Amino acid sequence: MLISAAASDILLTVAAFVLVLFPAIIIHELGHFFAARLVGINVLEFGIGFPPRIARLFFWRETQFTLNLLPIGGFVRPLGEDMIGPASEDKVKRDRAELEERRLAARRAELERELLRLLGIPDHKMMTVNEAPPLGRIFFMAAGALANFASAILLFIVAALFGLMMPVGGLSQIAAIPATSVFAGTDARVGDVIERINGNRFADFSDFHDTLAAYSGEQISFSLLRQDTEEPFVVTVRPDFADRAGAIQVLGVLEDSPAALAGILPGDLVTQISDLSIPSSGDPAQKLSDAAREAEGRPLPLTIYREHDDGIAERLRLVVTPRVDPPDGEGRLGIAIRSQVGTGEGTRFANAGYVRESVPQSIPDAIAYGFRTTGDTFSLIASIPGRLLDGSLSGEDARPISIIGISKIGGEFLQRSFSEGPSLMLHFVALISIFLGITNLLPIPALDGGRIVFVLIEMLRGKPVNPRLEARVHQIGIVVLLLLGSLVMIYDLINPPSIS
Repeated sequence: MLISAAASDILLTVAAFVLVLFPAIIIHELGHFFAARLVGINVLEFGIGFPPRIARLFFWRETQFTLNLLPIGGFVRPLGEDMIGPASEDKVKRDRAELEERRLAARRAELERELLRLLGIPDHKMMTVNEAPPLGRIFFMAAGALANFASAILLFIVAALFGLMMPVGGLSQIAAIPATSVFAGTDARVGDVIERINGNRFADFSDFHDTLAAYSGEQISFSLLRQDTEEPFVVTVRPDFADRAGAIQVLGVLEDSPAALAGILPGDLVTQISDLSIPSSGDPAQKLSDAAREAEGRPLPLTIYREHDDGIAERLRLVVTPRVDPPDGEGRLGIAIRSQVGTGEGTRFANAGYVRESVPQSIPDAIAYGFRTTGDTFSLIASIPGRLLDGSLSGEDARPISIIGISKIGGEFLQRSFSEGPSLMLHFVALISIFLGITNLLPIPALDGGRIVFVLIEMLRGKPVNPRLEARVHQIGIVVLLLLGSLVMIYDLINPPSIS
């Protein structure tokens, strides 16, 4: 069984590599390839994977498309460059000769098949990378990343057309069933979740208890899901929900937070805020958040209902002082809460969130979503350095991930997409494409951004940097990148990343 699970994980990881990294890399290199053709730079080779070469796949005009052994990327080799950087003058001459031989061979082959068609095709002018104007070279070098960004927008659009997970209704959980409850003696249990009332969904928890008030004294059918098995069942009762009161359940308390210092414990129910009962209408949890914001820096009295393990319950009056400037994600009180509503006969209901389903978007909404989500992703990435500095993001959460880690996470997304739909996987592919594009634009030698830096230096100096010096810098850069990449791979093997 364990071997089968391990084999399944490996299969999903390999499949994710093919579905995620392979398309992103090919799109990136195609961006370079078509940009080179637009600028007029001749491309000698379009490589899938890194050498050593396995096979020549085919020729298209002067470009040979090759399949290489190392499946960790791809490359475009334009005239005037090798795998590392600018080529020597002798190497350029040899490449020119090789290019001319390919063209002549292609013409001879075409003459045998379509002589008339070839008579009208002019011979294209040869151009190396360094012979292209600086702006053309920058466009060529940045085109791979631009292709990744464009593909991410398209992938987000397609994902939205397939369907986005959106709330289509609220959920309410039964939190308490005392002996006096109308649910006592029925199939309902504490923890079961209500998703419909008389066959109809409710929008949210506030709408749930407002709907109960509207049906007060009438027979009501509750559509529920069993907490542990999610098995659906229906319970029909005739309750009187006119007498209701709101409450706030404390789910967790952060250490050294204002709530912890005041003596609040997980499981407590807040029944009064500043000596005022919590109304059943609206969202009780939001009322406490609003009160904490208004009272920041000043004492805020709370009435707490606490049930002990021995069944004894007590009411406490505790005073908490909300923080003025709380840390990100902790709130002014330092507690996790959710809304509850209690009825006069003792039943308590808790907010259980929403029912989410995949909802296909219209074409205009999908296009807007594609651009908006791409922009949000850029904003999120730009915020990472600042969040690392202020401590709101840990180094472990922002750690670099190798192709092994990306494939591992991709396998988890792929498995989830079998049940949740293709949009989930499309989102992941789009995110990886954005990260790949941004990474390649970093001003690091051997990357596209590093090459662009040399072009910018040339524009400022008025003359190019010595090709040997540039090639040496890129050589050092690629060695450093390979070493760092190897370390990240080893770390991913020791401590595999996951979706969480």
